[in-house]
Amino acid sequence: MVRRVTDLDLIADPSLSLPAEWEHWLGVADEVADELRSDAVEREAAADLPEAEVELLRSRGLLGIALPAAAGGDGLPFALAAQVTRRIARADASIAHILGYHYGWTRILAHYDTETTRRMLAATAAQKWLWASPGTARHTGPIRLRRDGDRMILNGEVGFATGAPVAQRLFTQVIDAESGRLNVVAVDPAAQGLTIGGDWDMLGQRLTASRSLSFVDVVVPARELIAELGPVTELQDPFASVAVLNFQLMFGVIQLGITEGALLEARAFTRERSMPWSHASVSEAGEDPFILNGYGEFVAAAQSAAAAVVRGERRLQWLHDQGTAVTAEARAAVAEAIAGAKITATTTALTVTSGIYDLTGARSAGTKYGLDRFWRNARTLSLHDPIAYKLNEVGRYFLNGEAPRPSIYR
Repeated sequence: MVRRVTDLDLIADPSLSLPAEWEHWLGVADEVADELRSDAVEREAAADLPEAEVELLRSRGLLGIALPAAAGGDGLPFALAAQVTRRIARADASIAHILGYHYGWTRILAHYDTETTRRMLAATAAQKWLWASPGTARHTGPIRLRRDGDRMILNGEVGFATGAPVAQRLFTQVIDAESGRLNVVAVDPAAQGLTIGGDWDMLGQRLTASRSLSFVDVVVPARELIAELGPVTELQDPFASVAVLNFQLMFGVIQLGITEGALLEARAFTRERSMPWSHASVSEAGEDPFILNGYGEFVAAAQSAAAAVVRGERRLQWLHDQGTAVTAEARAAVAEAIAGAKITATTTALTVTSGIYDLTGARSAGTKYGLDRFWRNARTLSLHDPIAYKLNEVGRYFLNGEAPRPSIYR
């Protein structure tokens, strides 16, 4: 029987009434998170490909909850997918990262809403595909596309591609070598000429399978073209540039989940194992005023981050609902709300995940407890898109009215 969910946040909201479908899927997410948490330390140390973890997501139906009902999915809102990702991140941020990206890529397919994307979404629902992406090769240059009749031939390299080794389709951005236009194509990771490296060895997010990719004359049928956008040298139209905001939001969601997971595990440690300091005037760690104040500060910060992330999600849903009528002005305003949420969630995660040791005590530094994984994951994620540039971006928008130029990071 699926666990009943009573709340979204760490502090209960008695005014909240969740739809039955939300109750069900959040309960499923909690059960999956419990299973992932049970051996999270050992799995991270092994750093194997997360094939079993992805199969767990697939077997519990989590890959299809946000797919359109017309395509055979559950047709539930992206807001629920974000909450599911958040709950998984409390236990395993790497698997939440893969899942959150899957929700983002499939949302973009639905956003384009063409005959091709509808076909791809139907196949995704029927075959329970996981979507990932090579992203953009910032250092080696974009993947190049050459057309040959009804085939597209891809060449290029990507330094890391989250989830690619365990995915069934890659949402792949390429540059048409002849026209210079940005194109998006769907690539089967098993395609001949596509080589996945074994070089992902990082401080955190070790189970994201973010390995390098090499495309050498990879043949993709022309019918797998998802979208043909404008020249890469020109500003993409607002409708197309909405896509990146899904991932900016997801980074905030994952950082929020990491914060909450750290607090939940720290609380359990304090209750079960922590001892008061020798100079404390109390007999239980849970009565130490400094520990109580620390938890109060961290939980308040987590609640603030949660509010910012949820607000960002609501605005992004509104932006998606505008369809092709979305304006550059609306896109900019939503982008900066999401940037603010990401800043808040990231800084909160870094503060909380390093600070929990002050609340749990010396024994909690034992590697067998794995509390360090929360900080390592938050720190690794924070480097993906430096907060310094996000702060500058929001400041420019607020002070000077300067809208951010859409890119792969904003």
